[in-house]
Amino acid sequence: MAEPIIRPVRREDCELLAALWRRVFQDPPELSRGFLEELPALGGGVCAGEDGVLLGAAYAVTDYFLEARRLAYLYAVAVLPEARGRGLGAALSREAAALGRRLGAEIVCTCPAEDALYPWYERCIGVRPALRQREERIESRPGPLPVPLTPEEYGARREALLAGTLHVRPGPAVLRREKANCRLCGGELMEIGGGIAAVYCDEGETRIRELLAPAGADREALAAALGAAYGTERALLLTPDPAGEPCLAADRPLPEGCLWGLTLD
Repeated sequence: MAEPIIRPVRREDCELLAALWRRVFQDPPELSRGFLEELPALGGGVCAGEDGVLLGAAYAVTDYFLEARRLAYLYAVAVLPEARGRGLGAALSREAAALGRRLGAEIVCTCPAEDALYPWYERCIGVRPALRQREERIESRPGPLPVPLTPEEYGARREALLAGTLHVRPGPAVLRREKANCRLCGGELMEIGGGIAAVYCDEGETRIRELLAPAGADREALAAALGAAYGTERALLLTPDPAGEPCLAADRPLPEGCLWGLTLD
C-alpha cells in the first residue's frame, strides 16, 4: 500500500472535501460547501490521499490582518476515523501552516476545539496560548432590537468601533463566511444599541461570538437584549480577558491587548 500523499487542494476536490468535512464534523452541507467555494479568497488547503481515497484535509485561512501583517488561521483539520493514529492530522497541520506562510502570513494561529489539544498543536506547529477569554451567561431581558447588517456594513462598523485599539481585521471573504455561518445556526451579523454583534443559537442559548459597543454602553444589557430577541433564557457572552481560559494559540506572542473576536468557529 502506498504512503498517503499530501498535496494542495484543487477545485475538482470540492465534492470529496465536502463529504469528508460532513462526516468528521457533522456540519450542515451548506457550511462546508460555502467555505470551499470561497477558496482561494479565504486562503488555501491541503489534503491527504491514499490509493485514490481522500483521508484528510486542513486549511489555512489567510484573510486576516494584524495592522500590515497577514495571519494564517489553521482551520477544519479533519481525518477520517479509520485513518487516525498514523500521524496524518499532525502532517496536515504542518503542511497547512507552511502553506499559510507561503501565502504571505507572518503569524500562524489556531483555535483548538478543546483544551487538551493545545499541547498537541504546540508539538505540531509550535503554537502556544496567545489570547484568553471568559464566558458570562446573562439572563435574557428586553432591550434594543437588533438589525441585520451586510458583511460590508459589519466590517466598516467594526473598524470604526475599534479605531485606536490593536485588533485583528477579518477580510471580506471571512466576513462573508461569518455572515453565512451565523445564519446557518439561526443567528446573524447585526447592529444593536449603537454596537455590533455576531450571534448564533445553540443548545437553547444565544451565543454571542463578538459584541462591540460604543464607549459608555452597557454590554451586559445589550447581551441580555440579544438573548430576548432570539427567545432564549440566557445569552452566552465571550469577553477578552488575560486571566481567562485560552481561546487562541499562535506561533509567536500577540501584542498585549490585541483583540481578535471572529474565528469562523
